Order: sequence, then C-alpha cells, then structure tokens
Amino acid sequence: MRLPPPIRAVHKVRVIDERRLKALAANDLSDALRNELNIRLSQDNILGSSVSMQGLSGANVKVLVDGVPVIGRLDGDLDLAQIGLNGIARIEVVEGPLSVSYGSNALAGTINLITKRNAGSAPTVKFSAYAEQIGRLNLWGTFAQRWGRHHLNVNLGRDFFNGWNPTDQGIPDLGPSPADTTRFQQWKPREQYTGRINYRWNGARWQLGYKGEYADDVITNRGMPREPYRETAFDERYHTVRLDNALFADRFWEDGRKLTLLAAHNRYTRTRNTWLRDLTSLDGELVPSESMQDTSFFTLSNVRAVYASAGDSARLRYELGTDLNYETGSGGRIEAGDQVIGDYALYTSLEYRPVEKLTLRPALRYAYNTVYGAPLLPSLNLRWQLAKSVVARASFAQGFRAPSLKELYLFFVDVNHNVQGNTELRAERSNNYSLSFTWTNARERGAWRAEISGFYNDVQDLITLAQVDASLYTYTNIGTYHTAGGTAGLGWEDARWSFTAGGNLTGRSDDLAQQQQQKYLWAHEARASAQYTWAKGGLTAQVFYKYQGEVANYITWSDGSVGRGAIAAYSMADASVTKSLWKERLGITLGCKNLFDVKNVTTTASDEGGAHASGGSSVPMMTGRIWFVGLNVELTGGKER
Repeated sequence: MRLPPPIRAVHKVRVIDERRLKALAANDLSDALRNELNIRLSQDNILGSSVSMQGLSGANVKVLVDGVPVIGRLDGDLDLAQIGLNGIARIEVVEGPLSVSYGSNALAGTINLITKRNAGSAPTVKFSAYAEQIGRLNLWGTFAQRWGRHHLNVNLGRDFFNGWNPTDQGIPDLGPSPADTTRFQQWKPREQYTGRINYRWNGARWQLGYKGEYADDVITNRGMPREPYRETAFDERYHTVRLDNALFADRFWEDGRKLTLLAAHNRYTRTRNTWLRDLTSLDGELVPSESMQDTSFFTLSNVRAVYASAGDSARLRYELGTDLNYETGSGGRIEAGDQVIGDYALYTSLEYRPVEKLTLRPALRYAYNTVYGAPLLPSLNLRWQLAKSVVARASFAQGFRAPSLKELYLFFVDVNHNVQGNTELRAERSNNYSLSFTWTNARERGAWRAEISGFYNDVQDLITLAQVDASLYTYTNIGTYHTAGGTAGLGWEDARWSFTAGGNLTGRSDDLAQQQQQKYLWAHEARASAQYTWAKGGLTAQVFYKYQGEVANYITWSDGSVGRGAIAAYSMADASVTKSLWKERLGITLGCKNLFDVKNVTTTASDEGGAHASGGSSVPMMTGRIWFVGLNVELTGGKER
C-alpha cells in the first residue's frame, strides 16, 4: 500500500525519488532524510540514528515499507541506519497525523518506502559499490526480470564500517592493531547483511505479490583497557535480526472500484552480549550477570483490507478499511517474560467534489485495543484549486500514540536501575491543524515551484518517564505539549539546471517552558541545493546544503530534577559529480559529504532558577568530512518499466 499520489492528493506528500537518492549518495534512510526540512536527525552510537518531525520525537513518526509498519523501536525510536535503500524506488513523506489510516505512532508524520516492483523483459543484473576513506565499504547486487506477467526483483547487500574516532586521520589500517586505548571508538564498528525479494504477478483484474526482507546487523563496542594492568576489557556486541514477510493482492473493476489486501508478519530480535576480554590472548568469556546479557524479541502480524468505491477522478467516492495488528514482546526486561497487544481497527473516508476544483475528505477510525482505551479518531482534509497554478490544502486531524510494550511492561531492576512500566497508561492524543499553498508555473524551458505551509500540534496525555521516589522510575501520562511552525520554499527546474531553497521555523512549548515564562522555544532550519545535468556528456553535478539552528533539549540533574539545555547550531554540505559511460551501463560518482567537517556538536546546560551550574559537553552528530566514491555497473540490458 502506498500513500496518495502527490499531485491530486488531499494530503501534502513529499517524494524523494530514486534520482534524488542517487544524487545524495544515500545508503540508508537516515542519509535520505538528512537534508529535508522539518526533519531533524539525532545520533546515538549504540541505538543508531533517529528522527523527529514537526518538533515531535521519533516515537510519533510511523515508518513503513510498502505500507507495512517497521518494528523494533528502542527508547521509542527506530534506528534509521538499519533501513537500507537497496531496491527502493522512492520514499513518500507526509507531515502531520495519518492516524486514521495507520493508527499508532503516525502522530507527527508518516514515512513510506516503496520498493521496486516491475522489471523489464530482458534480465538485468546490477552491481554497486560505495566506499569512504574512514573505513566504510558497501557492496550491493540486484537482479530483475519479467516473464510474461511475472516480475521478480532480488536485492542483496553487505555494508561494513570499521568504526571511527574524531582523532582519526587519513585512511584507516584494517589490519591488527595494538590492544591499547585506540580499541575504543566513539563511532562503533558495524556490519550489515541485507536481502530483499519482491515478486509480482500483474493480471487484467488482479495483481498479486510477495515481498520478503532479511537484515542482520552487528554493532561492536570495544571497551577501554581496565586498570591497573590494562590486560582486560569489557566488550559488547549488539546483534539485530529482522525478518519481514508480506503478501499483497489488488482487485480492479472496470468502473474504477478497487480492493487492496495486505497480510504481513515481521520478526525482530536484538541480543546484547558482554564479554570480559583478555587482551593478551584475545580470549573472552561471557560475563555471568543478567544485567550484562539481554535478548529482546518482538513480532507484529498486520492484516489490512481497503475497498474503494470508485476511481480517483469520481465526484463522490468512499473507502472502507480494516487494520488488524497483533504484537508480541518477550525478553528478560519484559514483565512476566512475554506480553501481547492486539489492536483491531475499522476506518472509513468519504471524498466529495462539490465543484471541480474543491475536494473534501472527512475520515474516521474506530479501534479496539486489548490493553489501553483507543480513542475514536476523526480527520478532515480539503484541497482547493484556487487558480490554475495555485493549490491550497487545509486539514484537521486527530492523532494518537499507543503506549509501547516497553512503556507498559518494562521491568528492569538491578543494583543501579529500578524502571517499571505502567499498565494504566493512556494513549497520547493530539489535535493537528495544517495549511499550505503550492504554486507551480510551467514554462517552455522549465518550471517554477513555490510553497508555504504552517502547522500546529496540541498533544495531550504525553507519556513521560517520571521519578516516583529516590530509586523508582515509571512511565506516566503527564502535562501537555504544543508545537507550531511553518516552511517556505522555492525551486526551479529545466533540462539542465535544478535549484531549490527553503527555510523552516519550529516552536515547542511544554510545562517546563511555561514555568520559565517562555511561551515557545524556537528552532530554525534552512536548506538549498543545486544540480547540473549535461545529458550529452553523461555528466551530473550536485551540491546540497542544510543549516540546523540551535534546538532546546532536556537535562536530568543528579538530584533527579529536570532542566533545560540546548544543542548548538551547525551546517552541513555535500557535493558530488557523477559520470555515465558505456551507454549509461557504468556510472562513477566522486564526492564529499559533510564539507564543513562537523563531528561532535556542543551542548549547553543551564537552570534559570540558579540551583545548578551551567555546563557544556557535546553529542556525536557526524563522522567528520567524508570523501567517497561510488560505482554502479549494469551488466545486461533491459530497462525497468
């Protein structure tokens, strides 16, 4: 299942197509989103890359692949670096709630990755290689072919990263190294193996398909040598395995009616092991402590069915849908070892055009949840063609985020921790209001495009980890949270040149800000890009720039109280050149990411009440300036259709 077509959709859909993904030299989802406005990435070198949208955390961002939710959240966030782009045709992004269609976690926005489904009649084999001077080497292979009505796409890949420290210079030595303090790296070594298979059968009235995905990801955290003799160290290994399966079926009628069916089952396992390593012999043994060894296992079974009464061009049409989800979680840190949540929803929408240029779409979702009280969710979207070149979109939507299995059932107690879930949690609810205007002006040699938009989110029953007493922490519904902001952008594109520029302003207001008499805490962004294409010479050059303004964050003091901090502003820029040879069967890309050499970004902490001293530290953001080379080879003919 995919999000609505961008042009006619009542929702404002942002599309990152395959051409842009190649221009960005994007390897995973975090690379693809790094230059987008109103999307902010953060980095944890154990948990990975996470995303926030409209000033709301990644716990409120729904990530899907072909309409199937991606599972495996850690501290509410998905690791975007685990979501590879090999075999992805495009990425569709909708800001604001799509909770009526997709349920929990779609409060701030929805990111849907669309895989390649069709193939040419001649077999096509492609190989890609990507290397960075800091010790990264990625290799991917693709096979695609069509036999009559049968389409097959197979993608395999291996991504390797040797780890990195801000003090590293030049090309790393991949051979054995002395067991000294250099064994500890701020950016951890990582190795991923991925596979994706996509089969489709396209008939006159039916389309049937199967998609399978496998990912094996290992992060290694080598510890500092231990005092006093520096002969031993603690090493950690984080091993994640994803296995996703989905069946698709679409039935079409001549009058435009359509039935879409989806059945998916996803499995996610993350194992943490800790060894005591003898640095003289490199032998190791597992540490005999439950808190140092941990395995979490989650599954999600998802069944969707959507019936549309007419085609997109009909004056009046409706949709009826079901969204059935059954999620399980197990592990040593889950209460009683195993827990399940069932969420079974019905939703409907009505699309009506009272006049040709105006489209109204009210929608409603009702869900029964086996653990918490799921709210009744309405939404209303409007699309109005104000003039030939101007389109206005307005929406009101309620969103919600269900408590996760961790927030409900976590039981983590040892000598240093006492964190417990809360089965009485209510779902977070929000009211979202948005308005946008899009202007397009097509000319003989190119086209202008401009856009201005604004949003406001009012979140109730925000779920927060709160301190109950001196040692006990638990999740609770507390306070309110508001975000507001707007975006403006302008772009030009012709046969050779493409330019874009834009800016964004996002404000956040919460109980702490109001206590400090601050209505909103504002953060701003700016981005620009330029691309030149010389088709006859097979040459493409591009440059991307983004400025991230200072953003406020939370600081937990040693006495358990919460204060305000900030992450400093920084700028990023990427540039690359691609040359096509051998009738576009061979492509070579040379470029540089992070031209301004951003590494660790400064954070500051202060308490306006004066109870705590101001201080400063830093958070990892990027691995410094990166020089890269990419190679793409197509061994046989056959163009994808």
